[in-house]
Amino acid sequence: MGSNDRNMTSAQKRVQDAAKRGKTLSEMEEDISAAEIVHKGEELILPETMTLTQAADLLARRAEYEQQTTAFSEKFDVLPFDGAHALAAVLVQKFGWAPAIATPGFWGPQPPTLIRIEVAPNEYKEVPWGRFSLPNIDGYIETDVNMKNNRFTFQISAQILRRDERQVRSLMNDVRAFLKTGSIYQGKAIKIRFRDDDGDHLRMPEPSFIDTSKIDPNGLIYAADVQSAVETNLFTPILRVHDCIANNIPIKRGVLLSGTYGTGKTMAATTAARHATDVGVTYVYIPHADELADAIEFAKQYQSPACMIFCEDVDRVTDGERSVEMDDILNLLDGIDTKKANIITVLTTNDLEAINPAMLRPGRLDAVINVTPPDAPAVEKLIRMYAGNSLDSGVDLTDAGVALAGIIPATIAEVVKRAKLSQLRLQPPGEKVVKISQEAIVEASKTMSAQNKMLQDRIEKKEVKPSVDSTLRAMINSVVNGDDE
Repeated sequence: MGSNDRNMTSAQKRVQDAAKRGKTLSEMEEDISAAEIVHKGEELILPETMTLTQAADLLARRAEYEQQTTAFSEKFDVLPFDGAHALAAVLVQKFGWAPAIATPGFWGPQPPTLIRIEVAPNEYKEVPWGRFSLPNIDGYIETDVNMKNNRFTFQISAQILRRDERQVRSLMNDVRAFLKTGSIYQGKAIKIRFRDDDGDHLRMPEPSFIDTSKIDPNGLIYAADVQSAVETNLFTPILRVHDCIANNIPIKRGVLLSGTYGTGKTMAATTAARHATDVGVTYVYIPHADELADAIEFAKQYQSPACMIFCEDVDRVTDGERSVEMDDILNLLDGIDTKKANIITVLTTNDLEAINPAMLRPGRLDAVINVTPPDAPAVEKLIRMYAGNSLDSGVDLTDAGVALAGIIPATIAEVVKRAKLSQLRLQPPGEKVVKISQEAIVEASKTMSAQNKMLQDRIEKKEVKPSVDSTLRAMINSVVNGDDE
């Protein structure tokens, strides 16, 4: 018996046998129907006008065709490890086998390499990478990489018999479907670099997960107007993302947090990371502003329901004259490429004056929030937060709030430490500090306020040395104007 005979279905053999006996297709209707000829999930329709001899020949040629080897590949716009994780998950779904070690009996005589990847903060899995066979399929599939936008993406290549092509393509479609909701980065907070320190693209970016479980949203305290602006323009689109979609409120937003050092801009973005992961929104932190375009391209994969990008010190690439790099960022914020994208871009700057005005135009940034130092009521809340149980709720902090208004939170935290020293001085030796008194808080607040004022006065009175250029200009002007001095 030839190889074609071995690979014919029972329906095919019946057609061939009927042809030998001289029957026509119409005479065979009781024996076999067109719908009965189904092979590997594919229905073979034989025309009514076809003779049995022709049908037998067609099926024989089809059997021969199915024994041919074919090669093809599918590309996935995800990082390679993300794709490998998705493939491993789909293999478990299809074949009920979870990889723990490379089992030659499952993968074929040459098992693939098992690579250990991080799939969540401090959580790792082993997934297969390489070339391997699949149960009941002749040939092999192979995990591979493809280059897109200067970085590697995931690819599955296959070299199999044509009869198994439908099953393998179904496997690839399942991987693609899994990645839409089961990506290891979907709904997580990650930090990622897309370029090296020289500005060259990294072919294999390696995201690291951010553990948001220990971030306390209650620790974010601002003056009332700043608090309201941050909650409305930053937190609401995240926490109420599904309500925004239901009310046709665009998710795409650009928010700039401006303010001096230490006012809590980064803390706002950190709290946003906690809110994002709580509701399944992906959070992407990029430490370098010149990688913003790369981050937005990456974020397009994680828009369901939304993705937030956080980038600090954007003034590093948006100050001075217009440049190609700045134009790229402006176009991205303008929405040319992301108009309907569910991407929230949050930027910070310590120097709003340094940012090119073109970036601040309405439509590019939906909100520019000036994160000012805390006012007196916010200072009181910060003192209570930093002091915790060591401060009774009934302690009056009005004087402390007034004395410390306008001072950054880090300094207020130092005031609480200083208050504990003051309390220690007020108590007998050997007695443990359990509670901080109002007297100790006020004393620490006044000394810190005096220290802060002294430093500010020194900065304001500090003379700026004239530059050589300004000195020459003054000399020339004096000569031109006839000024003896």
